[in-house]
Parts: sequence; structure tokens; C-alpha cells
Amino acid sequence: MPTGLGKTPSAHLPIAVLGICPFLLLMFRVLRKHSAIVTRSNSAAPFLTLREATFRLGDDLVFAGSCWTFRRNEHWAVVGPNGSGKSLLADALRGLLPLVGGELCYHFQVPAGLAPEQAIGHVSFEDRKAEIHGTVAQSRWNSIEEEGALQVGDFLAYKRVMEVNPYEVSAAHHQARRRFEARLRRAVSLLEIGQFWDRTLLSLSNGERQRVELASALCHPLRLLILDDPFVGLDIYARKRLHQVLAKLMRTALRVLLISQRPEDLPRGITHVLQLDACQIVAIRSRARMLRPSRGFGRTSLASPLSTRNQGLAGLVLPKVRANLARPKPLVVLKDVTVQYGEAIILNKVSWTVRKGESWSLLGPNGAGKSTLLSLILGDNPQGYVNDVEVFGQRRGTGESILEMKRRIGCVSPELHLHFNNAASCFEVVASGFYETLGLFEQPAPSRRRAVRRWLKAFKMLEFANTPLFALSLGQQRMALLARALVKRPHLLILDEPCQGLDAAHRRLFLKILDTLLREKTVTAIYVTHRPDEIPRSIQRVLRLVKGRVMQ
Repeated sequence: MPTGLGKTPSAHLPIAVLGICPFLLLMFRVLRKHSAIVTRSNSAAPFLTLREATFRLGDDLVFAGSCWTFRRNEHWAVVGPNGSGKSLLADALRGLLPLVGGELCYHFQVPAGLAPEQAIGHVSFEDRKAEIHGTVAQSRWNSIEEEGALQVGDFLAYKRVMEVNPYEVSAAHHQARRRFEARLRRAVSLLEIGQFWDRTLLSLSNGERQRVELASALCHPLRLLILDDPFVGLDIYARKRLHQVLAKLMRTALRVLLISQRPEDLPRGITHVLQLDACQIVAIRSRARMLRPSRGFGRTSLASPLSTRNQGLAGLVLPKVRANLARPKPLVVLKDVTVQYGEAIILNKVSWTVRKGESWSLLGPNGAGKSTLLSLILGDNPQGYVNDVEVFGQRRGTGESILEMKRRIGCVSPELHLHFNNAASCFEVVASGFYETLGLFEQPAPSRRRAVRRWLKAFKMLEFANTPLFALSLGQQRMALLARALVKRPHLLILDEPCQGLDAAHRRLFLKILDTLLREKTVTAIYVTHRPDEIPRSIQRVLRLVKGRVMQ
């Protein structure tokens, strides 16, 4: 029987081996520590860098000599006032602006056959303009029967999303399709849009459509997702849902770059903030530093403050409503209006009267029916002819001229914004408000040209009079459209999310001007928004819709 049975095994190990054990243990600890350092180092490795980069926009140089490092463990927000170049930077990163100096380096890997730029997804107003202009806007006129209207399932089809040749049948094509379908299933599950599959784009609310558009982007093999003001037009519940979706996305290998005007819209996963001004990087900070009260959004460093004093409204105010009218006449009367697309009831027996000189907030969540209600008033919805809709004393369908009626209405809406062509100058866009056209097809009289310039000056846009509308930032475009709505001294002003895309300073400027007009009862207004802080103080009447019904 061997001696030492029951003693520790080390008692029988050679001395050389016993001497090595502490060394091996030390090496194990060193290797484990080194491995952790390597892991952290890899996570903090560059994902995308600008090194003394300069880009060309037409005849101008932008972001001259810019330096910036986007690391693998980061998510970024881009902020700055209207016209600071936020969307231009997104275009530069996507390879849409010529690089004329320095370097733009992509450090991420992409699938074989793809350029790095093709692995960058982009969801923005311009994307929606290109994608939806020919679907939602035209399909409304076929909405009574919805024949041929594009459904969500068709919108997210492989051939449409990936823009493939329908006759391609190669093995590579079948593999690409399988990968696409896997990405589509993940996107549908993440965004919870399976319930919309058989619905038309027309029947979706703004928030629902936003989720579908995001799903379309996620169907591509992305490494970076750029979201340009994604919370625009979303109600509080849709914003909360999008925050939850972005939180899940940010925990994956996908990196996110978000362009925003509002601090409250920044997802918690955003780690750093890039501040722009005049197409230059002026600050690079962590999220915590940028959001300190002393550096907050809306201050001089971010908002390019505009004085709201002495705006020169004397030549802009509209005729006041006569004070001796005991009961002003109604401008809009809706009686038991119902709008239905297929089995979906959008408006359910809505009755509403808007009288001359009144101002109303039209409120409700996405999908409540607000935009549909406005389309009935504007004559843009054929179902107005099968309902009791009266505007300016004339019932719809009794031989009234829709064009003449629209010339008495000033309107700003996301859909109207989508329709303008890229060549129209800022001056032409504002002047077109006199004629209710989407371009300027006749020379305005001198008095009208002076009115255009007065309104451009009031909105701090006179210097851009000859600039093409879509060469301006989204916020500047919106200011031009607001001037267009007011230039003709409208009897009725319809503002559907008018502050979309405006920075804090321009919101203050617009709301100050509008509040003055409303307080003096120079215009009758219907105002739609999802942001309580955007409602002018002079508006005291509210129509609240929920699921197509009047709740208040």
C-alpha cells in the first residue's frame, strides 16, 4: 500500500513542478488581465474618423479641417441651430459630398461586395419625401375604395427595399434574399409592426408610419444608423415607444448617430454630443457635459438666439375682426362627419364649428384623425363630398371652387412640405401662397413682392430670398412655408405641426409672431401639435380627438 495515502497531492509532486505552479498562476492572472484590457481596447477602437477633413458643397467648402473620432462603444447626437449643417454632415458621412481634403475613414467591416457607405442607413424627412410623395398623397384620392393603395407588406417587400432586378435568379440572389428575410423578421419583431402588415400606408398614423420606415432601413446590412430628427410629429406615446426601440438597438453592434433639436428627445444610450455651427464642428463633449444647465440646449451656444422684439409687425398684421359682432359667423362647420378606409374608421360622427376670429388647438395622439379632419376642410379628401362639410358658408359638393376656397386659407403641414420641387427659390415659395400653387407661374405685382419681402424679413429669412428652398436646412424651409401661409392675409390659418424642425430660437420667434396675430384676432386659426410648449398662449379653445371621436 503506498505511503502517504490521504495526504495532499502536492506532497508527492516533484519539487520542480511545485516551483512552476506559482509561476503558472501568475501567468494566468496576467493573461486574464491582458485579455480584459484587449477587450476594452477593442470596444473603444475607432469606428469612424474625420482627419482634417474638408468637403465640397457646390462652390463652397464645408466642415473645413474637421477632426472627430466616433468609437465603437459610443452613440452620438448632432446638435446645432437651423442652418448649422447637421443634415449636411450626415450626407458627408454617407459619401454624398465630395471629400476634397483630409480623410474620412470607416473602420467597420462590411459584407463582401458592399462599400462602407452602403452600410450606413439614413432615415430623414428627405427620405420620406422621396418614398411617400407618390404613395400617400395620391392614394388619398383612391381612398374610398382603396384599390391599388400600397400596403405595408408591399412597402417592405424584398424587391422594393433592396431595389433588386426582378429577373435575377442566381444563387447569390437567393442567399441575399434569405439574409434580407432574417433581417426583416427581426425588424418586424423589434418594432412590433406585424399588426400593420395588411394595412395601407394611407391608414397609418404618423408614429406607425415612422416605425415602418425604420423597419425598411433595418432590412439593410447596417453598421451605422443615422436618424435625422426621428421624433418629429410623434405623440408622447409614440416617442416613448421609439425610445424603447432605440434602447434595444443601441445594445446591439449597430451604432446610432441622432440629429436632434430638443434635449428631451435624446435617448439615454447617447454617450456623446457633436455641436455644429455654420458648417463647422464647434464642440465635442460627453452627453453629461453638454446637457449641464450652463451649456443646455436653447442657450446661445446652441440656438443662435433671435430677438422677438420689434419684429416690424406693423405692415404684417391682418384686418381685425369687427368687435361689435355679437356672434361671429362660422367659417367651418362639420356635422356628424365619418371617414372610413375599408374597415378602419378614421373619424366617427365628428361635429365641430369654427367661427371667425376664434383660435383652436386640435389635439390627440397619432392616429386620432387630426390630419384627416384637416384634409376635409382643405378639400384634399374625396370623402368630404359624401359628408356634411361647410367651409366659408358653402357646403362641399355644391359647385364651389376648391382653388378659390384654398386662396382664402393659409396652410402649413408636413404633407404640403413634401410637394414642393427642389428648384423653387425661397422668394418663389412664399409668393406662391398668393396663388395657392406649388411654384410661381406669374410675376407678382409690386405690392405682393413687397409683402413677400416683409414676411421673409419678419422671419429672419430675407437673406435667403434667392436661395433654392431645398438648399436650406429643414428648419429654414419650414420658416419659409410659415411666411407663405401668412403672406396672403388668410381668412383661415391651418397649422399642422408648424414647429417641426425649428430650433429653440426660431420656435420662439414664430410663436411670438403668431401669438400677436391671434391675440389681436387678426386671423382665425386651427393649430395642431403634440408638444404642449408649442401652443401659443392666445389659443384657449381645444378640440381633442381620440380614435376618431371628439373627447373634448
